[in-house]
Amino acid sequence: MTRHHISSELFIPRPRDEVFAFFAEARNLHRVTPRSLAFEYLNDEAPMKAGLEIGYRIRPLFGIPVGWLTRITEYDPPNGFVDQQVHGPYGHWEHRHAFQDAPGGTLVLDEVDYELPVGPAGDAVNALVVRHELRWIFLFRAWAIREALAKPGPPTGRTVAIAGGTGFVGGAVAAELRRRGDRIVVLSHTGEAARGPLPDDVEIRRGDARTGEGLVDALRGVDALAIALAFKNSPMESPARHQTFLEVDAVGTERLIHAAREAGVGRVAYISGAGAAPDAAKKWFRAKWRAEEAIRSSGLTWTIVRPTWIFGPRDVSLNRFIGFARRLPFVPMTSLGSQLLAPAFVEDAARLVADALSYAAAERQVLELGGPQTMPMRDVIAAALRVAGLRRPIIPAPSPLLKLAAMPLTLLDQPPLTPDAIDFINQPATVDLGPLMDRMPRRLTPLEEGLRTYVVPTDDLALRIGANVEAT
Repeated sequence: MTRHHISSELFIPRPRDEVFAFFAEARNLHRVTPRSLAFEYLNDEAPMKAGLEIGYRIRPLFGIPVGWLTRITEYDPPNGFVDQQVHGPYGHWEHRHAFQDAPGGTLVLDEVDYELPVGPAGDAVNALVVRHELRWIFLFRAWAIREALAKPGPPTGRTVAIAGGTGFVGGAVAAELRRRGDRIVVLSHTGEAARGPLPDDVEIRRGDARTGEGLVDALRGVDALAIALAFKNSPMESPARHQTFLEVDAVGTERLIHAAREAGVGRVAYISGAGAAPDAAKKWFRAKWRAEEAIRSSGLTWTIVRPTWIFGPRDVSLNRFIGFARRLPFVPMTSLGSQLLAPAFVEDAARLVADALSYAAAERQVLELGGPQTMPMRDVIAAALRVAGLRRPIIPAPSPLLKLAAMPLTLLDQPPLTPDAIDFINQPATVDLGPLMDRMPRRLTPLEEGLRTYVVPTDDLALRIGANVEAT
């Protein structure tokens, strides 16, 4: 078997003792692991030490569970530790963690040696799949750790709640408001288990927008509310699990507004969608409109933000195409790619929502948000591949055929694709930026500039998120 190697460097602007303590808490591993792996920690609570064995389960492919048992073979706080796989998917896995003082913070050094258990075929499997997956996991981990250990801004004395704050857009809103010094409360129906990369000083309160349970208590003492609801696996609906645009976006927002009024919240910002209308052809836009009506009639000071296609480190849209390109010799597309998009960078969306909760110019306004460029979807995907340093043909597929193939998948609890989702992916997404620029002028991030903050060229070791990752 061939032995492969990954190394990374990550600078964190926090003291070494503090950084080491975060890494030495085994339960933090799930916080910095991509949700797509469905990480489950299986151990009883135990302090990190040499000889400790840690069990967990991941689902790296098609939801198939894979068990992993690792042993801490060396433990030298705050200098480093080593973990080795005892049982798991690799023929060999050894991960050495080292921590060094650096000007203004701590340098985290990782060295991983691994082998695949499939003999000579392992080199091909590594080149086609494993190396790219590990690279992505390390990049996500670097981003998540930096988020979890980010410093807050000077306190403003204001408390802001975010519904959907554990998700892609809501999490970015929480990070932006915290940087500005607000005290952050995140609502989640799963409570602390949903923390992920949210810093420890973010309070998570249990509240379920799908049922209304716990919402009033969760919103007590809150000055402002940002609503960024999204159901799991969106836009693939799962009616059996009550994960639909109607039940989450529409009814969930209505429940939140009712609870906010009862709890005495004064201001609300709602993240809707470009295209929301009462007579829209698509149900997701009608659901967004119904939610908007609840916002407008709430009696609170409100702002509605209607973004287009939002991209960023945790998105499941544009990143999916980049993932295809790293695993396949081509990139499949669910249409001809001629629909026009004005992709909005997630940090622009977060800044606008934060501004909407602070400035009078945003009161009682519906503000559309997109990027500064409008282009066909094919060009958006091509730009992402260009930034990633990937040369792949983009192959369109006929939507009717894809919908037919997706129909049986709707019987699953968590379908990977549905006919409606294909329509969702294929829809145009453009906006009128005039009202936004008139009332709240700002610079919007061009597509490639935003991509370069988190998409790393395949052969570029100077990773822009602050980590260097090399796979050989």
